[in-house]
Amino acid sequence: MRTFIAVEIPKEIRQAVGEYINSIKDCMKDVKWVEPQNLHFTIKFLGELKNSDIRNIKECVENVANEFSPFALGLSDTGFFPSEYKPKVVWIGVDSGKDTLLDLYQDMERCFEQYGFDREAKTFSPHLTIGRVKKFMKVTVPDNLPDFESVMFTVSRLAVMKSTLTPEGPIYEKISESEFKNSQAI
Repeated sequence: MRTFIAVEIPKEIRQAVGEYINSIKDCMKDVKWVEPQNLHFTIKFLGELKNSDIRNIKECVENVANEFSPFALGLSDTGFFPSEYKPKVVWIGVDSGKDTLLDLYQDMERCFEQYGFDREAKTFSPHLTIGRVKKFMKVTVPDNLPDFESVMFTVSRLAVMKSTLTPEGPIYEKISESEFKNSQAI
């Protein structure tokens, strides 16, 4: 089962991001834009797992969630991986709440490591992927591309998600969800 850990995004924020995508998609052809219902923050992609691993994954997520309090996460600006000059991924950045998201990621990595999962080789860079350049295509970012206007929402849980790839795009299904339970400030 193809699995990842995510922070889900409230409907009204997904709608705002969807409106932003609609406003820029005509000036950036050859980009496969993420459907608003599929928008989420990936905290850790685990890849193909056996059903027997899922119990340990859920336990890690629950343990980490118990240590965190709900926090505000702010989205703003638009960026590109690996760069604006050779974009392969279009994303919206994180301003407020970034440090807490990084702490959450580090705690998750430590827990998964105890169950034999490797740490990520790349540095975690909190971002919301909104589009991917289609294979073998070259995209030029227009000079006048508007930035995404800042929005904030409260993060209060983590989700273990299943991803099924189809020709029409991925289908995401929530396997479990863990609420943040720490009443102390982080």
